[in-house]
Amino acid sequence: MKSVVLILALLILAFLAVNAWIVSPTRLQWQLQLVTTEFGHWLALLSLVVIYPAMYSSRWLALVCLVLAVVFLVPAVQASRIASAQGLSFSWQRLWLPVQTGKFKVQQERRSYWRDGDESLELVIYRPVGADKSLPCLLIAHGGGWDSGDPGEFESANTEIASHGYVLCSYGYRLAPKHTWPTQAEDTRRACAWVHEHAAELGIDVNQIVFMGRSAGAQIAAACAYGMPELGACGCIDVYGTPNMFLANEWSVPDDLLKSLVLVHQYMGGDPQKVPEAYHTGSATEFLDQRRLPTLILHGTQDSLVSIGHSRRFNDRLAKHEDHFFLELPWGTHGMDYFPSTPGGQLSMAAIVRFMERFGHGAP
Repeated sequence: MKSVVLILALLILAFLAVNAWIVSPTRLQWQLQLVTTEFGHWLALLSLVVIYPAMYSSRWLALVCLVLAVVFLVPAVQASRIASAQGLSFSWQRLWLPVQTGKFKVQQERRSYWRDGDESLELVIYRPVGADKSLPCLLIAHGGGWDSGDPGEFESANTEIASHGYVLCSYGYRLAPKHTWPTQAEDTRRACAWVHEHAAELGIDVNQIVFMGRSAGAQIAAACAYGMPELGACGCIDVYGTPNMFLANEWSVPDDLLKSLVLVHQYMGGDPQKVPEAYHTGSATEFLDQRRLPTLILHGTQDSLVSIGHSRRFNDRLAKHEDHFFLELPWGTHGMDYFPSTPGGQLSMAAIVRFMERFGHGAP
């Protein structure tokens, strides 16, 4: 009986190890991939614990346990090496004992910034407590495939960033398919105006606002930062986004995990032949020759939802600009920055904080 349980446990661990390094065809497999790659150090510990009983059944089973432990540790080892090479902070201790690294406690509140009849939009504010001067601000567009999502998502990650001395305003926007682009750009304009109007109350320096987004929100943030210079963004942070909607249409297929072609068309209002202007204004890459903006790109090689090719192309287009940085995480998948203390979370937070220190004019 014990041997059956042991073999079953090893089969489950082996499945998780293999699933972590393949393209995930289902939502469940993607979620398992995210947990496995970001918490692989715990699975490695479990694999090592199983070695002892495995030795009583077969030395080969013990060897399998050891191999699995090594595989599960790959993300943490890669994160440590990348951090050392790129000058980013990374803590092995924090993998096991998650703690907030910033010096500020963070106050969170949800406010409405626009209302029209039955429709309203909210933003979630993360504000450092005890800052003695106006702070840079991150204006964040949430993810969700343009047809879902909430500004309160990524609470732990946003709190972590704010604890380093930045005000974060994560805003909602009207969703597809009812509302197509550029409605979301107008909502961004409204959110930005609201932040300006309440800057004194929130302790925000309006000359130090960086636009940021994750996934679908990254497309919105980048398109507005580059294509709407009147909003005054002083930088852009693109986290696994699609900065070129022409390419998003070309690379999307109707039967993938996200049904991405449907998402793109319902969001843009059709294909590029039908609404070429929407694709133009929705693509940050269309404005790179007209506007130079400090830009940070974060993406994982193993992303099954948004191809790493989008960020690589964006990085190539920005290659002649010295004020941009591309961090590609070999193990990373969609949502790699969700947990601040994991390998992907630590490096993502470190890269964002360093970017803000350089181009958001620094935290106190």
